[in-house]
Amino acid sequence: EPPLTFAPPPAADASAGKKGGKAAKEDLEATVKERIAPRKRAPAEDALGSPADFVEEPAFSRKDLPRPRGRFTRVEAPRASFMELTRLTGKPIVEAAMEAADHRFALLRALSQRFNGARGELTQVELENVLRDHALMDAMVEKERRQVLDGFTTQRGAAGRVAWALGLSPSELQRLVSALSLTEDVEALRERFRREALATPHLTHRLDLLGREKYLTDLGIQKKFADTLRKELERLVGDVLHDAGDLHELADAVARKHGAPSELVFRAFERLGLADGLRKQLLASSR
Repeated sequence: EPPLTFAPPPAADASAGKKGGKAAKEDLEATVKERIAPRKRAPAEDALGSPADFVEEPAFSRKDLPRPRGRFTRVEAPRASFMELTRLTGKPIVEAAMEAADHRFALLRALSQRFNGARGELTQVELENVLRDHALMDAMVEKERRQVLDGFTTQRGAAGRVAWALGLSPSELQRLVSALSLTEDVEALRERFRREALATPHLTHRLDLLGREKYLTDLGIQKKFADTLRKELERLVGDVLHDAGDLHELADAVARKHGAPSELVFRAFERLGLADGLRKQLLASSR
């Protein structure tokens, strides 16, 4: 018998194979993109509830916050009675405070933070009694006298500057000077610096003092000093008036002749009320 033969399968369409392979590849890429893409979760309505369920809760106010505790707590230390200072054990406390204080007012401020007086705040009288009980008053007075006299010498008699340097008000400085019996000594120092200010021979120094109006007012000589300097400038201007064409040239001429800064001379013309009159004189002399 002849052998059995099978018909070959029909040839596949080449164009269909290409299309099928391309579609499969696109499906594979789409599947990969879906797997790696982030998933969007749909909100669960039951879990979220309705908008009416959301009610804004009020924020905590400062008074609702708990008070600080432990090392963060600020509690003022209780103050002891000043009678503790009158005892023998109180003397080292007073001596230590005296080393850091220039005068009795500073000493009172330091000790009143730790001790009460008989009727509330510690008073100056109670403090002075404590100093006398411990025989420390003389040392305090000696220190205060030195501070006050050095202050008036350093500040050239200006009481306001002395008070500021010592940490005192003007009234406290007056009380301290009176308590130390230094009124005459202080006035003698102030008078010395008044005479020096009025008798300063160099023009530059006098022009500089004119700008320190508060200092002159403190010494009580501001008006007298201004009147004296005005007369002197009028005399100096008369010698060089014919050499100047305007006020600046006039100030330069006076400054050059007497060795003073021209800017200070020009300012003195303005401050002493000489500028308008000098301009009129310059205008008249130029015609």
